[in-house]
Amino acid sequence: MNDDEVLRTLGEDLAREDPGLAALLGGAPPRRSHRAWFFLALPLVIVLLLLPLTVALGVLALLLVVASPFVGILYCTPPDDGPAPPST
Repeated sequence: MNDDEVLRTLGEDLAREDPGLAALLGGAPPRRSHRAWFFLALPLVIVLLLLPLTVALGVLALLLVVASPFVGILYCTPPDDGPAPPST
């Protein structure tokens, strides 16, 4: 059919112009950006460099203890590919 050829051409144009949108429309999962973690960690690193060593290690240990449940939740959640399988 001619419609398939037209749609294929439009898809190729979209993939050239905006590959991220083409991937989303094609069903590929979106990529997570790690740039935000860098900007959140940068002030922490600067403050830790200004503090004495024992205080810096204490603050870092406290942050790791507080953040560990959130990291566990992040890695234990299923990907957003669709609904989770029913539990039995």
